[in-house]
Amino acid sequence: MKLFLSPQTYRNKRVCVALSGGGDSVALLHALGEKAGEWNMALSAVNVEHGIRGESSRADTAFVKRLCERENIPLFCYSEDVPRLAEEWGTGPEEAARAVRCRIFLDILRQDKADYVATAHHAGDNAESVLFNVFRGSALTGAGGIRGFLHARELAAAVSPETRAEDAEKLRGKGIVRPLLGVPKAEILAYLRENKLEWREDESNADPAYTRNFLRLEVLAPARERFPALDKALYNFSRAAREDDEFLYGLARQYFLEEGEVCFVAADVVKPLFARACVLALRHFGIEKDYTLQNLLDLRDIAEGENGRAVDLPQGIVARREYGKVCFYRKEPPEAAPEYPFGEGEFAFGRLCVRVVRGKHPAAVGAGRRTLYIDGARLPEDSVLRSRKEGDVFQKFGSGTKKLKEYFIDEKVPQRLRGGIPLVARGKEVFAVCGMEISEKVKIGANADVYTIVLTEKGE
Repeated sequence: MKLFLSPQTYRNKRVCVALSGGGDSVALLHALGEKAGEWNMALSAVNVEHGIRGESSRADTAFVKRLCERENIPLFCYSEDVPRLAEEWGTGPEEAARAVRCRIFLDILRQDKADYVATAHHAGDNAESVLFNVFRGSALTGAGGIRGFLHARELAAAVSPETRAEDAEKLRGKGIVRPLLGVPKAEILAYLRENKLEWREDESNADPAYTRNFLRLEVLAPARERFPALDKALYNFSRAAREDDEFLYGLARQYFLEEGEVCFVAADVVKPLFARACVLALRHFGIEKDYTLQNLLDLRDIAEGENGRAVDLPQGIVARREYGKVCFYRKEPPEAAPEYPFGEGEFAFGRLCVRVVRGKHPAAVGAGRRTLYIDGARLPEDSVLRSRKEGDVFQKFGSGTKKLKEYFIDEKVPQRLRGGIPLVARGKEVFAVCGMEISEKVKIGANADVYTIVLTEKGE
């Protein structure tokens, strides 16, 4: 039985085998054990008892413990109540069990118990995944099937978005490996017989109520009778699809830009690259799977629509068309709009801060357009610092009066930012758009009472 990955992958590594006690994982443990000395590889194993099959599942774990004791292989054991978690999370038992395993595998890597966790996915499993994804309406990414190597940092982003930077650094170079991915099930069974290995049969594998069992028993099994090389053919197809998909993602990255908590995708991009750039944007916010084809179609619609069009996405993310780009950002809960009497001091407006100093203050020199000077003698006494309100008007310096909304449009200020820009105003009349422009009515004149207004972001 030929391992899918080259010896260089395992040499001088600590490999923890996901050992259920089934034939596939037993064969994988034995095959790696045969090479451990030659490759200077330290082997361990991890077993997860899911609490689904009662005594039978506990007997599988007991079998695994005896096997590891006999072979002197360190074993990490975990027990979870997957049916309860599935109900709590609102998912099926298969999905919940997978999520539990992924979290446990991530813990193994994060706690530095291994460099790799090796799972026994084989060519038949890959064939099931390809069909499952295609039947669900997946695009080229789903046709790529199971990945041969999954970086630990990608796993962390998918199951543990709260991963800190220092934890991510600890996960560098680690991941999930699938050494049997190109091996058909028949070869694994032959290997088990040839080496007289014992294993446990999971009786739930014969239950077609589970989706993957249905695909294996009712779809793939009859197809293999007509196409004996089906598993290898689907494996080759999935590898080609994955290579093409990764190439397209590489091209899509040039149309994707991250700027702190916001990211952008160029609107005028061919559909295959636009869709992938949008997926990159969703991943920026930790959304790996919680999106649909309809979400991507909606994004295409706003990209082809008018400026300002928006769509709500999963997990509170909003996408809005902004001047040739689609901007992705997290919707913030509404806050009470602050309002302060105009005068000297520092005033908070969410992520922004306004500093008002009487006189032409030298500390403001070099701040550029974020610094404004107004003539306080021309400012009505009851003026305030506040955010935008419906019906606001503004007489731009050296220009006529217009609606503040039109001014923002002329200045290409994104709609998502307009409500957070502090203003100096009285009633509906705006005298200063902080950080941008003053009104003609408060320009510096003779015998002026100068005020300096500086706009900064928190932390500046």
